[in-house]
Formats: sequence, structure tokens, C-alpha cells
Amino acid sequence: CSSLTSLDLSSFNTSNVTGMGFMFSGCSSLTSLDLSSFNTSNVTNMSFMFWKCSSLTSLDISSFNTSNVTDMRAMFSSCSSLTSLDISSFNTSNVTNMIEMFENCASLTTTINIMSTGVTSYSYMFNYAATKSGAQITVNYIADASSLVDNMIATKSVSSNVVKGVEL
Repeated sequence: CSSLTSLDLSSFNTSNVTGMGFMFSGCSSLTSLDLSSFNTSNVTNMSFMFWKCSSLTSLDISSFNTSNVTDMRAMFSSCSSLTSLDISSFNTSNVTNMIEMFENCASLTTTINIMSTGVTSYSYMFNYAATKSGAQITVNYIADASSLVDNMIATKSVSSNVVKGVEL
């Protein structure tokens, strides 16, 4: 799908989908994607979902239900043109894998809430993330996950603007 520039998914019925891994992976010419009609309540795997969507400047996933998701590995990795992302409603309480989740998202400003201590895989989570001027990733957390968040932030590159946010 590397030449695909737009996609109308408004009539997709995703109510029974459990795996969305690699769904838009490599769609490097897509500039925007409206997934507001997606029902993700049964999805457990979102790994590599938007990997290498390097032209994507906007992405509406604010309606995603992520309460059953366990794997967000490289979900936004190499979305180098993405400047903002509303994932404030993401429920990360069951996620165990966040390896490379925001890797190479140089322009991104977002906030992620870490809602459990169950994340066991997070290497390179913020590698080369938020490196451009004005970009910043804030990591909020539940009380028990404070040291986990410190370890996650330690995966950032020296030039990455990734900061520990507030206790939820």
C-alpha cells in the first residue's frame, strides 16, 4: 500500500476483529486516516498497526477502545510526519508489550497514560521520538508504575523530549 494516498474506511465493520497488527503498515503515502468509526473493543493486537506511515500528518483514533489490547509494539513507529496524536482515552491496563511504540516519531506531541505495572517489554519505546523542536511526549502513570515509567523514559535518545507527567 505504499502508493495509497487516501482510504475511506467509514463503512468497515470491525466489531469482531481481534487482530489489527500490521493493518496499515508501510502505507507511506497516506497523509490522513479517519478511523473514528472503528470498533476496537475486541482487539488484542495493535502491533505495527501504523508502522512506517511516514507521510501521516493526522490520525483520528480518539474513539479507540483499547481495554483488551495486550500488544502495542511499534504501533506508531516511524510515523515521522505525525505531529499530534490524541491517545488520552487509551486504556493501557492490559498492555504488556510497548517495544518501539513511538520510535522515530520525531515530530510527535502526545500524552500516554501508563495504567498498570504489567508492561514487561518496552525497549526502544522512545528511541528518536520527539526530537524536533516543539515536539514532546508526556508519560502519565498510576502510582505503582512510577519506576516503570522512569525505566521507559530511559529508552529515549539523548535528543528526545520525553518527560514524566503526573500521577493519575
